[in-house]
Amino acid sequence: MPLTARLVALTTAAVTVTATLVAAPSAVAENTAASDLTWSAITFGQSTDLNFASNVLPEKVGTNYARPDHPGTLDGRIVLESRGGKLAPGHDGITFYQTALNPKTDNFVLTADMTVEQFGPETGAAVNSADSAGIMVRDVNGAPRQDPMVLGFEEVPAASDIFGAGMMKQGVSGFSRTGVVKPYGNPGGALKATPFTKDSKYALPTGTPVSLRLERTDTEFVMSATFTHAGEPATFEQRVAGADWVQDIDPDHMYVGFYAARNAKVSFANARLELSEAHTQPRTPVQTTPVAPALALLSPAETSTRDYTLRARPNHDGVITVADAAGERVAEGRVKANKVFSHLVQLASDEAEFKLTFTPDDGTGSGAPVSKSLKVTRKPYGPRGDGSVIHTSPSGTAAATGTAADPVDLATALKYVAPGGKVLMHGGTYQPTGTLNVSAAYSGLPGKPKTLKPYRNEQVVVDGRDALEVVLRLDADHWRVKGFHITHAAANAMRVSGSHNKVQRMLFNYNGNTGFQITGSGTDPAMWPSYNLVQGNESHDNRDIDDENADGFAAKLGVGAGNVFRGNIAHHNIDDGWDLYNRTNEGANLPITLVDNIAYANGRLSNGYDEDSNRGSGFKLGGEGLPVDHVVRRNIAFDNNLDGFTDNFNPGRMTLTRNTSFDNKRFNYIARFNPYFTAEQQGVYRDNLSFRTADGPGGAHPVRDFLSGDVNDTNVLFDGDHAVNSDGTTTATTADFRSLTPPESFARHRDGTPRHGAFLRPTRTSPLNTAGTGGGRIGALAGR
Repeated sequence: MPLTARLVALTTAAVTVTATLVAAPSAVAENTAASDLTWSAITFGQSTDLNFASNVLPEKVGTNYARPDHPGTLDGRIVLESRGGKLAPGHDGITFYQTALNPKTDNFVLTADMTVEQFGPETGAAVNSADSAGIMVRDVNGAPRQDPMVLGFEEVPAASDIFGAGMMKQGVSGFSRTGVVKPYGNPGGALKATPFTKDSKYALPTGTPVSLRLERTDTEFVMSATFTHAGEPATFEQRVAGADWVQDIDPDHMYVGFYAARNAKVSFANARLELSEAHTQPRTPVQTTPVAPALALLSPAETSTRDYTLRARPNHDGVITVADAAGERVAEGRVKANKVFSHLVQLASDEAEFKLTFTPDDGTGSGAPVSKSLKVTRKPYGPRGDGSVIHTSPSGTAAATGTAADPVDLATALKYVAPGGKVLMHGGTYQPTGTLNVSAAYSGLPGKPKTLKPYRNEQVVVDGRDALEVVLRLDADHWRVKGFHITHAAANAMRVSGSHNKVQRMLFNYNGNTGFQITGSGTDPAMWPSYNLVQGNESHDNRDIDDENADGFAAKLGVGAGNVFRGNIAHHNIDDGWDLYNRTNEGANLPITLVDNIAYANGRLSNGYDEDSNRGSGFKLGGEGLPVDHVVRRNIAFDNNLDGFTDNFNPGRMTLTRNTSFDNKRFNYIARFNPYFTAEQQGVYRDNLSFRTADGPGGAHPVRDFLSGDVNDTNVLFDGDHAVNSDGTTTATTADFRSLTPPESFARHRDGTPRHGAFLRPTRTSPLNTAGTGGGRIGALAGR
């Protein structure tokens, strides 16, 4: 008699998963064609490379195998072990013993008894969400792992819609990933994993079998687990609608079998695959729920000036109406979705109230007007009482007037400065009690940026005391921040999610993560931080607790159009000088421009800490296999503990022009080949220079550069012995440089950008001055 206690109901925009405790499933008639199938093992995906060592015992590094008693069949026992790999939200890295089926003709039932022999790290670290093993069906497999592994070529992400059952961090679970349309991953892919039961008596001990079952019908996938170790057998079942999910990338193939991801060793017995004829029904199209109309207020509640600009941003096209406290209409205007409505008003008193009403156009699905109320308090600050100039000091208070003789505290000044106005910081060390959070409501205006800078070039330090997660968070637009020092944040010294800002002549050091970072939120690139200029800053000696994440500068995890880093210096950070990382399921950054920057000695600190690490590149230009067309010109990377310039799995059509890379520990330049893209689709490399000295950090056998893409003979690259172009007509030697001795530090121009002296500069007579494109130079610096 079946048990019908409902256990789980999980609903998403993509799939509906239901889990029920049921009687053991009845057998399905065996299709004799299953006996003709050939089974084979494949290892693919990120972190399955032979040198992956995170939370892996040294003797287990590179261990990823499937070992069936009878290769090519399901007979006997099948053992899988994976120390690398992962089961991630947007992609996988697995060892997979599998066979190919045709989803147009084949439905199936795969059953097996799984025994977990080892699960999770053996280094003492906790079980990770990437750790997993079980049975699975997937739309596509990734390219097989390289063996032997080419130096520097870690495995790239492999993404697919998947369905399965297995052991995970939360216990024996059913899981699915849907929404994947690109084999390297894309935004919208979502992994859902739900334990079959949360009853602790069904927690699976090591060495104890559990029976797993995965079925594809014409309309759905059915995952179940039968536990036999806790008394009477109990079967739990989950169902996911949409049998055609495994046909979104490859309509003609699906792959079914047994897998292991990170830090798992499992064995399967009594494995059986049964086939039946498929009459697959198209899944019900997802009905997109209309986004409810919303209105974001972008005007501050405080002001010093009577000239006050009301600003708001709706999420649909429509009309915004503004009324005052008496209900009188102040303004009305049509506005486009996600564009800012702006209207200047005169405040008649020191207290004012406005009501902004947004009426969306027909077709939004809800149509009802949205209203927001805003109360504004005016308080005069500064010499003129209009917020055009506000003085602040470490000892200032909100009760002060904001003049040079009576400065306010910094947080108050940031709230009350007017568009086009300046906050002048008197010298000393500021120790704010909380993050200096400049939200979007405190933005400047186009043509009227707000400025934060020292008073009369006095020395200013803002100290996070290792207590503030972020010291200065700039979510606002149209600011100019320049000329002072931020230190000892628990994470970022300065974090920007606003747009049209300029950050200049700043110093970021001794922070608990990346010194300066641009990062957005959400998945809409139009709403990510855009058109920021970061110029003439320095970032050094930033170190996180794990010694693996703190960079000098970063623009990652949601970065919009038009961001430029010009003339900055990053050195002695525990990880990279620059990191342009993006995550598969969040989407690729938009192109970033790096020009005239310097990155050196990253991967270690200036006090000698981690001197011999194998971590820390100068310019890391991507992440997780997403193509982004970054622009990289006239930058210099030297003496970094890993690579000078690295694509970091970015197969996009990057443009690298006139850069110089010198004596980095591993590669001076590396841009990997990628199984999803041809070389013609990848980067364009012109006039780049790579040089090594005999006693440089690469040791006796430094590695040759590797660039996959459009690489012509204007690039002088290191071939393992010499710096030479592809046709052998241009060779660089020590005689071509005025100096190969790095300076103790770099002098700076007034705008903070570096002054280049003799170091890495070609001599006046060097062929590097004329062997480039159109008779121009090769490398970042002109000879003289």
